[in-house]
Parts: sequence; C-alpha cells; structure tokens
Amino acid sequence: MSLPPLPPPGALLVDVDVAAGRLTVTGRLDSRTVRALHTAVSGLLLTEQRRWVLDVAAVTVADHTGLRAIGAAYRRLLRHDRRLTLCGASPELQRVLVRLRLDRHLLEDGRVPA
Repeated sequence: MSLPPLPPPGALLVDVDVAAGRLTVTGRLDSRTVRALHTAVSGLLLTEQRRWVLDVAAVTVADHTGLRAIGAAYRRLLRHDRRLTLCGASPELQRVLVRLRLDRHLLEDGRVPA
C-alpha cells in the first residue's frame, strides 16, 4: 500500500476513492483550504455511494473554519441521505468533536480518549 503524496506546506490534498467510499485528507485544513473539502463533497453527491469514510489521520485542523468544514460536510451529506464517518482523528480533534457534540455522529467507534 502506497502512501498518498504530501501536499505543499499549507495546502490540502483530498483523495477520493468512490469504490471504497473513502476520502483521504492530507495536509492543513483551515480557512484557505476548506474549499478543497467542499469541492470533494460536491463530487460525492454525484455518486451512488451512500456511506463515506473521511480519513483525517494525516490532516491538521488548524482553525475554527477547518472544524466547521468537517461539520458542514457531515450535515451536507446527511441532507442528501448519505452518511459520513471520520477515522484516524487525533485525540485533540476527538475532544473538540465531543465539545461540539459531533462525536457520536462522526467518530467511527464513538470512543474518545480520556
């Protein structure tokens, strides 16, 4: 299995695997890069895939806009009868999702580190 290429510093790379229902995000998710995630979600809505996994293991959520983009992607897919689950979320991101009450909706197993 090859690793996705690293984006330039300050950039975000979104890899979409329609057959597997998986988005892999690499890089920095912030106010300058959220458009890439929004565009990828737009593409997802054109597919027949109903369940999507957003792999955020290699992403740095750098500001509130980046956090809001994750919540917006979840809500947007939900409005179109799709599901989105996060995997690879850092303990810090998981704690933020708990504070925002998005953990039970987005985290793959609902467990959050202490």
